[in-house]
Amino acid sequence: MSSFTFIHAADIHLDSPLAGLSRKDEGFSSLIRGATRRAFTNVVDLAIEEGAKLVVIAGDLYDGTWKDQSTGQFAIRELARLTRAGIRSVVLFGNHDAESRVSRHFAPPEGVHLLSNKQCETVRLDDLGAAVHGRSYKDAATTENIAATYCPPESGLLNIAALHTALGGHDGHANYAPCSIDELRASGHDYWALGHVHEPGIRSEHPWIVFPGNTQGRHARETGAKGAMVVRVEDGTVRSVNHRACDEARWARVNADIRGASDTVEAVGEVRRRLQEASRSADGRPLAVRVSLRADGEVGRALQADPAWSEGEVRSAAASVAEDMWIERVRLEVAEGGRAGLPPELVQLLAEAVNDPDCARAVSAATAPLLGKLPADVGEADVAPLLTAARTGDADALLRAARAAVAARLGGEGH
Repeated sequence: MSSFTFIHAADIHLDSPLAGLSRKDEGFSSLIRGATRRAFTNVVDLAIEEGAKLVVIAGDLYDGTWKDQSTGQFAIRELARLTRAGIRSVVLFGNHDAESRVSRHFAPPEGVHLLSNKQCETVRLDDLGAAVHGRSYKDAATTENIAATYCPPESGLLNIAALHTALGGHDGHANYAPCSIDELRASGHDYWALGHVHEPGIRSEHPWIVFPGNTQGRHARETGAKGAMVVRVEDGTVRSVNHRACDEARWARVNADIRGASDTVEAVGEVRRRLQEASRSADGRPLAVRVSLRADGEVGRALQADPAWSEGEVRSAAASVAEDMWIERVRLEVAEGGRAGLPPELVQLLAEAVNDPDCARAVSAATAPLLGKLPADVGEADVAPLLTAARTGDADALLRAARAAVAARLGGEGH
């Protein structure tokens, strides 16, 4: 029986935008632009460095609609690198590929096999003593049990089954190609190379049922190391499956409990310590961080009264920790004497509104007709900043002032 190494990757999402930073920090946005491409290059490099004989891509090589030919051309160049290194590739198209014109007009290089979307097919690799089975998506919203249509295992070969599936449901992922672990176990295949779920995980070892996760985190919900699985086969049996990081930039969430801080200096110091911990987990990669603060007392009220200053303090702390750390968002929850100020949902909604240019334009357009009707001597403390911002036409300042006013009304002593 043959011994070899293969790479199992999925959810590469070439040219997918990394959400949440382009409007806020052009420096970080320009740095990580193209990160999904570089992550795929890292997967190819990994295969070559490990002496792999096969790469299996279990869906979503692409990311739906695309704007030019360069996405497909880049994929072809990288897959051709594998072929030149003597590595064969089997590519299954998932739900995002089904949305893409690239997958419908893809002319694969030699040594690359694209699995059919009409029915399950088997790719025999007799020199490796292996067979790869799979079926691509024809439609993005594929809700049938594709696994039930798969080819039976080939006798005397290591049977690898590639499938793009939510495996019966997973938070944050559409329940496409639903099936169960028990069903996959009963199939007789030796290794199920899954895709669609973006968190790496081994769901079974007898047989192997494995998600490699995506190769590059794309937003603040996709934290931690992202990459591909290195699978060692000895004498026709899978002996080890190990996740290897291939991402170019990383995402993290930092929760800083600063309740009881004596002043803002102490509070910012605690935030800095939490950011240092996150930086160490990035393995030297650029890091985007979503920060959640829990505060109370005078410190909480000070942070709540001036959200722009609070966010600026967090960003300054990040800059002092690492040159390539950026703050994606700051969320603040303030409690007074055990009583919550603003509900977390409202804090999140207000934060998103402040950073949404469409919201700013809508608010500016809605308030403009009202300004001429208001008396000039309106002077209520939490209303005056709103009028000042509105009259100057500064929509961003208007949103920030509105957020502070809502916080003062709902989170203050009169609440």
